[in-house]
Amino acid sequence: AELTAGYYNPSNRDGYSRVFEVLKKHTVTMKFVCPGSDVHFQENNESLADPEALCWQVLNAAWDCGLTVAGQNRDPCYDRAEHVRIVETSKPRNDPDCHNLSFFVYQRPSPFAQRTYCFSELDYFIKSMHGKNY
Repeated sequence: AELTAGYYNPSNRDGYSRVFEVLKKHTVTMKFVCPGSDVHFQENNESLADPEALCWQVLNAAWDCGLTVAGQNRDPCYDRAEHVRIVETSKPRNDPDCHNLSFFVYQRPSPFAQRTYCFSELDYFIKSMHGKNY
């Protein structure tokens, strides 16, 4: 499906709007899973894959079609850099139309990781999602 819609997209065509128009007719809320911070590609990438550009292409196509978009982090977050990346995806600062995710499902760390989890980072993330630190 991604090959057809846009993951391999050397010509930068919009492969999502037609699908989103159908979803809009049925009042669907699209759940967008934010890619993890471990998504990296080599500079000499023959596949022409660009996960960050694909992320924005999908979100913008959904918002342009008037879809309600919700979000979720793919992996549990452990530091401020990951939280900031999620906030920037959820509430783009430079969007002239002020688009944002309608709600966000937060994948919390495992019980083992929670022993060392810095809850001040979670507090920062929640306040940022509500516009207090952002």
